[in-house]
Amino acid sequence: MKFGLSLETVNLKTSGPNFIYMQSKSFWVDLFKFVAAAGFKGIELPYNPFSSDPMAFEIGRCGVPISKFAVNAKYGSPKEFMSFLNDVGIEEVTGVHINANDVMLEIVASGQPMSNYFTLFEKMGMEAIEFLVSLGSKGLVVSPTPEIGWLNIMPDGDLDGEFTAKTIEVLKKLVSAAKEKGIIVAVKNEYWSLMRGNKIAQLLKQVEGALFSPDLAHIKITGDDPKVVVNAHKNEIAYLRFSDTDFTDEVCNYKKVNAEIPVEGSQKVFSDLGDGEVDLLGVAKILKDSNYDGWVICESKKTLNVYKALLKMRWFVDHEIVGKLGGDL
Repeated sequence: MKFGLSLETVNLKTSGPNFIYMQSKSFWVDLFKFVAAAGFKGIELPYNPFSSDPMAFEIGRCGVPISKFAVNAKYGSPKEFMSFLNDVGIEEVTGVHINANDVMLEIVASGQPMSNYFTLFEKMGMEAIEFLVSLGSKGLVVSPTPEIGWLNIMPDGDLDGEFTAKTIEVLKKLVSAAKEKGIIVAVKNEYWSLMRGNKIAQLLKQVEGALFSPDLAHIKITGDDPKVVVNAHKNEIAYLRFSDTDFTDEVCNYKKVNAEIPVEGSQKVFSDLGDGEVDLLGVAKILKDSNYDGWVICESKKTLNVYKALLKMRWFVDHEIVGKLGGDL
């Protein structure tokens, strides 16, 4: 297995320390050098082509490589962007992550009817596929539904019936289009998603060709055992996400808007990698025993210090994962 870095380790969606600087191109140019220096040769990009939501607008017009437009505007072209990454020591963009919640935020911010949701979702996915082709990348990771909190406010048909059926239809289209381009589609789980818990397994059964990108922290928060879930899906995994948490959702935060930014109960949902309660080594053993040779994407979501988190992640991977598994990965 290979260890890459999710650029969603950088928290761009709240006004945390230095958030304006984190939107600048100079921040990202330096960060890519630090990522390579920390030993990560592959990166996963978030992808959001929308701009009506104020935060998405600010991010998309700055130096964050979050869309086709942003890469062309700030780095010249996908080819020039990849040349820059290669020059600083990053060999590959492992894939991009699209999040259906970004579609919902676009609907809300632009005042569009909910009936436009699936059209926008499909459009985002298709654009992301073309973007992947331009980067020579192979992985489309999809968070398949918005937050339950938003869906309860702005429903589009019965959530477990019509809405789920339409979601499956879009995912099937994305899998088919991606396959033609030699791209893998992997569905990612979140604790706030309509596909939380065992529903993600049901979804995978209905979308032939889609693989599973388990987010270990999100699995833990739903109350499931990440090792049990990973073992059950060990033959259909791609871009597994090493993430960590010691959060307990005591107030059913998963039903609320902005579930990753609680306003009551515990305020800290995610931990830096290795600081939480997820048995990351146990999951890594399952991957090794099943001869998994794909990417493991490391993420310390909403970390307060990106640079420190990079070093902590690399130390943890080298000493607590690779070292304890015998260094033969």
